[in-house]
Amino acid sequence: MIAHRFYQAKNSCGMFCFTSARTQPLEAVVASQTTPKLTTSCNFSASDFSARPLRSPIKFAHSGRLSAFSTAQSQPRRSLRIRAEGSSSGERVRLPIFPLSVVALPSANTPLQIFEARYRVLFSTLLAGVGGIEDGLVSPEKPWKGTRRFGMAYFDQQANGLAAVGTVLEITEHSLMEDGRLMINTIGKERFRIEDVVEERPVLVCDVEILPDDDDKSEEAVQLAEQVADLFRNVVRLSVKLREAPVPPELADPTQLTTLAPSELSFWVASLFAGNAYNQQAILEEDNTIKRLKTEEELLSSTLKYLSAQAALQSAFGGSGSEEE
Repeated sequence: MIAHRFYQAKNSCGMFCFTSARTQPLEAVVASQTTPKLTTSCNFSASDFSARPLRSPIKFAHSGRLSAFSTAQSQPRRSLRIRAEGSSSGERVRLPIFPLSVVALPSANTPLQIFEARYRVLFSTLLAGVGGIEDGLVSPEKPWKGTRRFGMAYFDQQANGLAAVGTVLEITEHSLMEDGRLMINTIGKERFRIEDVVEERPVLVCDVEILPDDDDKSEEAVQLAEQVADLFRNVVRLSVKLREAPVPPELADPTQLTTLAPSELSFWVASLFAGNAYNQQAILEEDNTIKRLKTEEELLSSTLKYLSAQAALQSAFGGSGSEEE
């Protein structure tokens, strides 16, 4: 079943953790982005990775007044009209927005479990006309009925703010559970920037500007993408060696590393850094493919140096090199 594969992707995945002494761990959940059918468990501790964190701040669509979008629903809603920073040159569309403390990125899979009543209505409406959906939960008047497409934006609970830049997601798989929960898988499409908040209840609806992709296929971008792919393979290979934990080929060398264009690859690689949303959001907001790839090259290079040093110590003194629990 689809739901079973989703749970495998989240619970039996390879876990890569990028850490720094100055920030919280930056975890990279590789298996959930490569194949949902993975059954081999390969977990790495935070001590396996080290990298310098990004410092780019999140651009909030509106901060300090968005507690109404949290699951607690503890404060009254107020209508908002905001203007995000930046020019408006792209297509403008109206989308339902799913605010969550997870950063979704283009070209990457984002599995979701839908259980709250208002979101069950939203996603049933998005999936209208598809088998296995409760017709009684479909809102026939909504313009997004049957489109399978919605927006997802990062909600920072600490700052109480919703990121201005998010990703349009398209539902690719779904499964309705006996208790009414919806298990869905999505693929990231284009980026958007929130322009206006149109509705807040029962779900957030915004007018957004679709952000153009530079789709850089220059020689520099292609070479940089190849370097990032090689660094990723080396990081995985050395991590596996240090931990003495075997991984399947599709995890050690994902097909995305060779099939995705430079722009797509830059977002897909960022989707693996799933423990530090600020870093992911900074990469999502970056318009330039080469700058995104250079950021990832720096991160992976730092990690590889750390792992190489750890491997040298392990070779010199023996033992697994892992920390005692």
